[in-house]
Amino acid sequence: MANVVITGSTKGVGRGLANEFAKRGHNVVVCSRKQADVELAAQEITALGGGRASGAVCDITRKDQLAALWDHAVAAFGSVDIWINNAGRAIGRRLAHELPEDEIDIMVEGNLKGTILASQVAIDGFRKQGSGALYNVLGGSYDAKRLTPGMSVYSSTKAGIYLFTEYLKAENKDQNILVGTISPGMLISDNWFTEQKQLGEQEWDDIKPTLNVLCDHVETATPWLVEQVLDNDKHGKHIAWLTGGKIARRFFEAKVLGRKRDLFSRYGL
Repeated sequence: MANVVITGSTKGVGRGLANEFAKRGHNVVVCSRKQADVELAAQEITALGGGRASGAVCDITRKDQLAALWDHAVAAFGSVDIWINNAGRAIGRRLAHELPEDEIDIMVEGNLKGTILASQVAIDGFRKQGSGALYNVLGGSYDAKRLTPGMSVYSSTKAGIYLFTEYLKAENKDQNILVGTISPGMLISDNWFTEQKQLGEQEWDDIKPTLNVLCDHVETATPWLVEQVLDNDKHGKHIAWLTGGKIARRFFEAKVLGRKRDLFSRYGL
């Protein structure tokens, strides 16, 4: 049984991961900035009937609060075996030179600085503890192989996280600490809906067929992602749900075989 800390885990992808760890009998510490959200998520996850859940309020841009999150997890469950840095915001749909400064601050502070500070706390704790596994969540065009229109700053923060994690991998390869990354793919979460609401009707109609190919529901991907984390014993592992091969296969099935997916009717879209 593992004890798992997941940042940004009261909703969306983080909550999906937390649910799946708990269903498999593992203990989970969830966090967000709102006490009510933390309490509700911990109650609902515990009610699933697997592992126990505990929650703590945490602003990931504050290192003292991240240190308190570590201490909370140790007090609740005795140790931290897995720490997943999932918290972050995706704000886009604007050209790079048009993005407002306050939105830039939110993404750079929350995505990049928050992941750096949380990684410091986790690695320091794992070194003192003698073991542990850290995973940083990547996203949209982090490797610049495919640019996502309108997501320049968000993608840049994820590229920064990728490079920072490469340093962590090199620095901890002989420390009995696993460091890896997770690419969850294009999952329909709260962040996703925030972006979708900015689209005009025609723009949505134009992009919807492609998104039906590329996107997935959170509950579709997170069981597989959690199993990959639990089964992994390789330092430097990159766990990716939406691979290039999977993308090619889905487009082939949609365009050649006529197998259409309808992911959005459940949301009235």
